[in-house]
Amino acid sequence: MDVQACKTCNTPLDGGGACVTCDAAAEGLALLLRSGYASVKEMMELLEEEGFAPEVEQVPPRRPEEQAHPLWNLYVPAPDAERALGFLRRDWADLLQDPGAAAAAERGIKGVDLDEGGEVDCPACGHRFVIDPGHPECPDCGLSLGAPAEAAPDEAE
Repeated sequence: MDVQACKTCNTPLDGGGACVTCDAAAEGLALLLRSGYASVKEMMELLEEEGFAPEVEQVPPRRPEEQAHPLWNLYVPAPDAERALGFLRRDWADLLQDPGAAAAAERGIKGVDLDEGGEVDCPACGHRFVIDPGHPECPDCGLSLGAPAEAAPDEAE
């Protein structure tokens, strides 16, 4: 895909040549992060529970994969940005102090090579099993490891 990007922030431009990120900044919003919808929705809900007023917006696709699995911007009003980021950092830090969450993060970073096959640790629950590339689900928790081509761009990397 030959997609033009914003010279200010490198966001892909929409069909009309506008930058959604810079337009949001002009409206007083600050970008906190850009990720797949599931991650952005989870963080948006956490921010709402803490009294923030987050907003989300789909980012124009830069790669073919992003047409099926778009990326999303998560914003808060600019005056709240530093406080919102501080809250999210504390939330993540608390999670990583939990030994179970830290072990899960380590499993997730390690990844699973479906082509290699053999015995793997489920990234979600840690159950050790022999993977079947034709049906790559954890027999314990049901997590579908799927094929990287089916993952959201940020999750496939």
